[in-house]
Amino acid sequence: MKKFLSMVLAAAMVISTVPATAFALDAKATAKVVDSLDLTEADATKVEEPAKNTAATSWIGKTGEYKAPEIQLKVTDADSTANDGATTETKFTLTLDNAKFVDKTTHEVLTAGTVAEANVAGSFGFTLVDDNSTAPKFKIGSVKINDNDEIEVTVLGVLEKDDIIKVALNSVLTKTGAGTKATVTVDSDDLDLSTDALTYATVQDTGIKATLKKVAEVAEEETTKLEKDLKIETAAGDFVKGQQFEIKASSGFELKPGTVPSGAAYTIEQGDDDNKLIVTISGTKGEKYGDTLTIDAAAIIIDAADAKVGAVAKLTVKALADKTVSGSFKATADAVEAAKVVDQTVTLSVDEDEDVPVIYSGVDVNNDGITDDSDHLSLEVTLKETAKSSLDVKKAFNLDLPEGVYVTDVKVKKTDNVKINGATSGTAIADEFKKAYKKGEYDGFEFARRSFTDTDDLDDAMELSFKLELVAEPDFEGDVKLTLEGDAFDKAQDVVIAKFVKPYTVEASQNDLIIDYRNTKVPTNVVVKEAEEGLWKKNLEFTFGIDKFDDKDFENDATYTVDDKSGLEIKEAKSGLGFKIDTESDDTAAAVTISDISLYMSRSIAAGAYDLQVITNANINMYAEGLATTEATKVAVANIKDAFGTVEAPTTYTVAEDKDFNDGAKINKDTVDYATVKEGFINVITAGRDQDDASFTKKVVVPVGEKYLIAGEEQVALDVPAYISAAGYTMLPVRAVATALGINNNNVLWNQASRTVTILYGQRIITMVAGQKVVTVNGNTIPASATVQIKDGRTFLPMRDLATALGVTDITWDAATKTATMNGNQNK
Repeated sequence: MKKFLSMVLAAAMVISTVPATAFALDAKATAKVVDSLDLTEADATKVEEPAKNTAATSWIGKTGEYKAPEIQLKVTDADSTANDGATTETKFTLTLDNAKFVDKTTHEVLTAGTVAEANVAGSFGFTLVDDNSTAPKFKIGSVKINDNDEIEVTVLGVLEKDDIIKVALNSVLTKTGAGTKATVTVDSDDLDLSTDALTYATVQDTGIKATLKKVAEVAEEETTKLEKDLKIETAAGDFVKGQQFEIKASSGFELKPGTVPSGAAYTIEQGDDDNKLIVTISGTKGEKYGDTLTIDAAAIIIDAADAKVGAVAKLTVKALADKTVSGSFKATADAVEAAKVVDQTVTLSVDEDEDVPVIYSGVDVNNDGITDDSDHLSLEVTLKETAKSSLDVKKAFNLDLPEGVYVTDVKVKKTDNVKINGATSGTAIADEFKKAYKKGEYDGFEFARRSFTDTDDLDDAMELSFKLELVAEPDFEGDVKLTLEGDAFDKAQDVVIAKFVKPYTVEASQNDLIIDYRNTKVPTNVVVKEAEEGLWKKNLEFTFGIDKFDDKDFENDATYTVDDKSGLEIKEAKSGLGFKIDTESDDTAAAVTISDISLYMSRSIAAGAYDLQVITNANINMYAEGLATTEATKVAVANIKDAFGTVEAPTTYTVAEDKDFNDGAKINKDTVDYATVKEGFINVITAGRDQDDASFTKKVVVPVGEKYLIAGEEQVALDVPAYISAAGYTMLPVRAVATALGINNNNVLWNQASRTVTILYGQRIITMVAGQKVVTVNGNTIPASATVQIKDGRTFLPMRDLATALGVTDITWDAATKTATMNGNQNK
């Protein structure tokens, strides 16, 4: 034992005399290359290893030429101890393949030796990043050069998680042939890191790529410019000025120089054949230009001289080498499709590269009531002939919009060879659109026969571009499709020009209610959700209603609860059901829950479904918007209930007037329509206590053999399933009847002695006796198709006879799904 203790003490003494630098951090790291290079063979030759004992004139990392890629080591885990400090060492080794390190000061390839801390910054490119962006707690202590392609780096100090060490790979290549890859590997026991070879420079085959994003359409023997700009890019490196390209069209097509914009970086001239063009990058020959040349769409004209319908014009781009232009090269790009020959027609299109604008519905073009800054403009729409006289001007045509979407302005952008009723300027053509909008009764633009002038005698085909300023009714959401149709065309065309979304959503469920005159409770909540945080502006007001009910029918005891995260604050409505925004949300989109809703149910309310509706004061301003029309309004600004103080006196026919509300001269929440947000929110399933109205309106779905039924929107579990009797009738368990009718279980009675079922429903007393094919309703006997049955000790009623007793005639059977349904055509 004494010997063992002596050994332990001796070991402890040895450990205590070992310097702290002998302890390495328990750390892990990852490695990646940033800003890797793609080089041409010519570029690679410039950064090739120089002759022995000669400084490099150019290298990867030389300022102003080739930015050095970086190898970045990021610490992912680190665990230091009390023994770790400024002298703690962490080592890693970098090894290059097909390359050698260069001293960034002497420009010479490194030679074996050790670079001390004081000289590290001059010879190497290190960047140290601390985990919290403060001054790093570590530094580069030394760099040992094992060979000209391998260095060992010693880091002094304590590394922490997320620290980053960046090393610039200043180097020259030892190989420069196409396909060569210069790589770096990282090894470090201290950082538990050993990588595969990571590529930081690649010598590419000389090549070019041509791209054209959209194919133009052209008629036989007609011409067209490109639909989009043509881009020519290098596979690696840059083009030089003076580089030439041959652009050749496929068989059946010819090419002509078009309009080159002033100041363009290139020139275009006809080639040695009708289907060739020569493009030259302008400027001093041999100077660097860049890696991409963009040729404007209008600079190239395609002529479908001999091509037939269905033929596609493909353009092949070749880079041409010229000995007099240093840096020029020869290469060929894959052919790109540029034009397609189509029948003479008129096309309706938008720029597919542009995002479809998203607009909020139910607000005016000022976005009153919300904080959105949309300009309510659609995508730019182009109406274009593929050839002169493609449009049959002797026939009428329409440009139609979806119901609920309105045009408040037309902004004409392009009018090439366009004449509408003599109008040729953008302003005059916009006025013709307004006349056509009125003629189309605000469902779209209706252009009469001979509105447009035939282009046969003009220089080119017609091309008309425009944008529409739009608003939409509160309940409209989805894509806005503009449809071109009419006698002038064989088939309709449509394009999506905008999309409307609601600034709120309302979540609500159907409520099956029995009239109780006063304080009839609505059992479910209504939740109003903001579409995005901060959208609802201060003073935006929501007012709810129920079809056929008045504001006074809401008891003033509803509870309003705002979520606890958004920061939204509201003021409750003093009467009726609703609220006003007092403080806008800021952190998240808001949600307002309305609970404890009570209704006064009039004795005159008939059984049936009633919708939940809503209107906001922002909707009022939308309905007051003047349309893009020549028709004058009859609405005075004094008769518009404007909560935001922005509505100006309308001069043209308004949205409200087109809707033909009750009082077209006034626009307020009492005259306009509310938007439906939940159909069948209230479903009255019984008449009043003193009304002998036994109409039963709830939809009841009974899947035979399943232990549930669906009453209204509620799925109700059953202890035993319905079944089909031997006579072919659907039999319901008595327990299910109360649920289906929405009445208390005590109102469905079973008398074992007399074997009689009694149902108390409203003013009706319905009885059925086992073994008797009759139903008695308030003492009146009605023949029945089946009788009450006892099965496995359970009592079952025939569904069809129960429906008859309730006055229901809408009862169906689906043999495929074995489902019986009452009131299948009622609101769900």
